[in-house]
Amino acid sequence: MMKIKFKNPMERRGRVVGAAGFAVAAVLAGSCRSTGDSPQTGQAASLESTATSTVPQTLRLDVSTVDTTFVTRDHFVASVEMQISGEPFAQAMGRQLGGFSRDYVCQSCPCQASKYYDPALNNGVVGGPVGRSDIPGFATAVESYEYSKQPMNNIAFESGAGTSLAFGPVLNPAGATGTDALAGLRAWVQRMIVEANTVARSASPIVTPNNPLGWPGFWPTLQPYTQWDPSINATSDNANADGVLCTISSDDDPGASGALDCNEYECDYTSLHLPNRSSQVTMTIGPGASGWTGWKEALWTLNYLQVMHDSNENPVNTVPDDQLALVGTAGNTILGNGGAGATTIPGTYLGSSDIEGFQAATFLQIADNQAEQWLTQLTTTDGATLGGFASLSAALGYSDQSPLAWFPGAIAVTEAADASGFPRPSAYAITSPDSDLLDLAGLLGATSSMYALTDQSNTQTGGSQPVLAYFDGDPFPVQNQTPMGAPTLHDRMLAMIRVLVVNMIRLHVDPTTRLFVDDVTLSGANVSRGTTLSTDAAAYALLSLRTARRALDSVLVLYSNTKPDAEGIPSPLDSFAPVDGVAFGARLDSLIDSLSAIFYNQLSTADGVGYGGWNVATAAPTDSGSTLDGHAAAIRGLLVAYLATGETKYRDRATAVFQRLESAFYDPSARVFRTTAGDTSSTLTYTPRLFGILEGALRDTYEVIALLPGNEAMASLIEDRVGRLIKLVLNGWDDRDQDELVEWPAECASTTTLPDGGTLVRGGLQMAERVLSGESGSLADKPSADAGPRVVTSDREHDCVPEISAVGLPSALANSITFTLSAWNSNSGSPCPQ
Repeated sequence: MMKIKFKNPMERRGRVVGAAGFAVAAVLAGSCRSTGDSPQTGQAASLESTATSTVPQTLRLDVSTVDTTFVTRDHFVASVEMQISGEPFAQAMGRQLGGFSRDYVCQSCPCQASKYYDPALNNGVVGGPVGRSDIPGFATAVESYEYSKQPMNNIAFESGAGTSLAFGPVLNPAGATGTDALAGLRAWVQRMIVEANTVARSASPIVTPNNPLGWPGFWPTLQPYTQWDPSINATSDNANADGVLCTISSDDDPGASGALDCNEYECDYTSLHLPNRSSQVTMTIGPGASGWTGWKEALWTLNYLQVMHDSNENPVNTVPDDQLALVGTAGNTILGNGGAGATTIPGTYLGSSDIEGFQAATFLQIADNQAEQWLTQLTTTDGATLGGFASLSAALGYSDQSPLAWFPGAIAVTEAADASGFPRPSAYAITSPDSDLLDLAGLLGATSSMYALTDQSNTQTGGSQPVLAYFDGDPFPVQNQTPMGAPTLHDRMLAMIRVLVVNMIRLHVDPTTRLFVDDVTLSGANVSRGTTLSTDAAAYALLSLRTARRALDSVLVLYSNTKPDAEGIPSPLDSFAPVDGVAFGARLDSLIDSLSAIFYNQLSTADGVGYGGWNVATAAPTDSGSTLDGHAAAIRGLLVAYLATGETKYRDRATAVFQRLESAFYDPSARVFRTTAGDTSSTLTYTPRLFGILEGALRDTYEVIALLPGNEAMASLIEDRVGRLIKLVLNGWDDRDQDELVEWPAECASTTTLPDGGTLVRGGLQMAERVLSGESGSLADKPSADAGPRVVTSDREHDCVPEISAVGLPSALANSITFTLSAWNSNSGSPCPQ
């Protein structure tokens, strides 16, 4: 696993600086790998023209409006893309993850906290004392990656923006309420803080009225609400009522290295709760919000279960087989193997760190309870009443010949006060019986990813020791490997995969044209299909189907997905009823092939035009090929199609669409992608969905095409584009003089003048940040070893993104952000005080 160095160098103008070489505490992150592909011929010459330009920027961008609503599905569509575009992308760009610092005090003007301690500058030492500015590397490895994680933790553990896990049907099968429900949830938390060794961190085996579970403020969510006002009253204090400082550490920089002092909300989530929850949330759940949140949680669970850890949070790869069942037991003295040259100490625990092992277990518990609830309580056969399959076996055998049963698009929740301290869902009612392809894609991606963790035939995932330690009877049951309707995560995930794939076919495939459609209206069990297929929904549907197949084929692993798949592998669902007359696995293969072909035949052209969608009724595109999201989604879909089928025509077509994306949408005068081809208007709006699909398209193009021999110019261009995209759209930093230094606050696109005359920066689409991405809320991390006593600040590293307590918003994406563009003279001089 990577090691994150925390450094506090003296800043000076220039791109290579010296740094103090000490390591202090950690933030929560993981490591990953990504690989390229075999050479592609005939592309190098056509890509030479895409070399990066030094054309001066002549338009400045300032944020004019922000919609801070948290729209759950769309947010986590972006978050999934941002995670995959994080550490894996940085590694594909040749960066060593241990060379990035999240602890760079940057208060001068100008300065730059996006440092990479490049082995090339340090005699081959990763994280040595000499660093350089690295905008694309830091923006991906740290910012995109960690920004993607923080809202997941917020909705799963902190805010209360969903129904409570205390009433989950697996955790609470008897439907207990009041103190009995609290006791059940408390027992789970107390069990897991021992097995992950979280008692060494923020959690306590001693419970009190103010800390009824053992982790102060812990609020685990079962089903997230579809949208909510994320305003919070986060504290800027860094100590609790007893004066104990809050610190965190992880596998990336284990407890032995010390711990970074940070705001108390990292240890006590109480001030992160929604202060007026009932008026801030829309009490509606749906497969889209749950699915995309779940896919995000599944990716991090896969990450956290790459290794185990010892009592000092050193990574442990393996333990003796006869001691695996003892991993996580209190006081165990297991000495694990951390790999060649690694040091471990006695005591081995679940997951990659004290905190992450606990979080992974909670994500598994959430997924298990969600699936049980969807299958037994939140299914409908008439669009009016809720119920479920008669048994898991019935769900596993669901086919095109079964009575139609589906997950309605929107379900209203009524809550009642409960003595447990958590609001209790007292009623569920369908508010929309309709089906949405993007919703089903999210739920399929989530359940397929979680299934891989239960599949022991997948030797790198479910068959690995770090995962098996969770499924040896404690904390989770041993997972049956042959589906039979057993009450296990294995069978629940398989049942969800079966129902979702079958319903994609039954509901969303037009029987005449065999093309997919986005929306389906249901009246009773009568199906009325819409007439359009949007390109981004099609791309994510294909991605989810490929994820399902890779999981069922026992090859799904974290991030490693840039090699074409094999077809024709028998599926564990083949033993049940056929689908459309063929075995489930064969039907899944044909579904993937047919959806892949749509990207080539309908949604793009040979000269690189990408359409925003296809009208099934008129057999024509839905637009003229003038939208940014249409082109980005076409690239995303074409490259998934290439990886799913191995047919190089999809990769070649994606290259053509990328060239048009660059030529028709990139505006060098503002150094930004316009949302409409040829647009020269004075405003520009980005949403999480648009940002995510664009970042994903750039990443996939880089990893699948630009890394091929002869495409070096394309690789250089994409590094430039993705660094600028993240820094401008997410952070709100407009480096208009292109010197890679932040003239703070003048180059921050969104600022507010405070009553005392000071400046508060407001970020971009990323509304605020926390210690995971380098914002500790103070100029000093450790009073005895840093810059002196704690001094509260709203933007420690001057990256234009504020600390969450300064703005009363979580580390999360806004629902939209609009920039105003205006003329700017590059010869106007530095705005920094002289």
